Amino acid sequence: MKVITDEKKIDELLTRGVERVYPDKSALEKFLMSGKKIKLYFGIDPTGGALHLGHLVQFLKLKKFQDLGHEVVILIGDFTAQIGDPTDKQTTRKSLTHKQVLENAKGYKKQISRILDLKKLKINFVYNAKWTNKLTPGDMLELASHFTVSNLLARSMFQERLKAGREVYVHEFLYPIFQAYDAVTMNVDLQIGGNDQMFNMLAGRDLMKRKKHKEMFVLTTKLLVDPTGKKMGKSEGNMITLDDEANDIFGKVMSWPDSMIASGFEICTDLDFNNFATEKPRDQFQKQWKK
Repeated sequence: MKVITDEKKIDELLTRGVERVYPDKSALEKFLMSGKKIKLYFGIDPTGGALHLGHLVQFLKLKKFQDLGHEVVILIGDFTAQIGDPTDKQTTRKSLTHKQVLENAKGYKKQISRILDLKKLKINFVYNAKWTNKLTPGDMLELASHFTVSNLLARSMFQERLKAGREVYVHEFLYPIFQAYDAVTMNVDLQIGGNDQMFNMLAGRDLMKRKKHKEMFVLTTKLLVDPTGKKMGKSEGNMITLDDEANDIFGKVMSWPDSMIASGFEICTDLDFNNFATEKPRDQFQKQWKK
């Protein structure tokens, strides 16, 4: 597929629902305008069986990149999910077995197919246990040598735990290291994820520079949060899943307070702001959501 360099489409892609671009938006915009095909990825840890609106934000971005002719990879973290991402967690995550993780991921493709046409659009699905389980103790030592304890310990949730007298375990330090290794192993040009994943993704950006002397871009998206500032997701028990029926999703969204509607409209749809008033919201939403 030919790479499309439509300036307006690229600007919207890098603006709507986007929190930050590293090193900066103009650098990634210039790269996309060059006409080169880039390889980007989004990672999902199967810590539960349901994907939710927090993931929808990323899938809509993936679709836009793919529409422009770029190569999209969805990484299933069947190894990293066994560690458990410590991001925003005040206590250590419960450990999962590889069998549990794979069971959780069973329905992911079907759920994703409600957003992306997997038959029409080629998307590469990969699993990071494939390469991480091949690491030797020597490989691990070399990999860890690129990170410092002071940098890893600087994460805000670790500082909060220590102040509260809670434990921080060594395996939690390893999470951003292994996520960084994913990016380097796949040799991607861009990683996208929620703004809460900024630390992990920047670890990948740094490791890419050290090991491959390559500039990897990072795009963080805005988070869907409730009025208290908490993420909408499985951890908080307030998620809307991609398995929910369109009518149920519409009803749940309509129960949101008014303060959430503008944000939800921006990051959870690709509807045109200018034309939205010409059609009933329910009708537009039903068209947006595939059955």
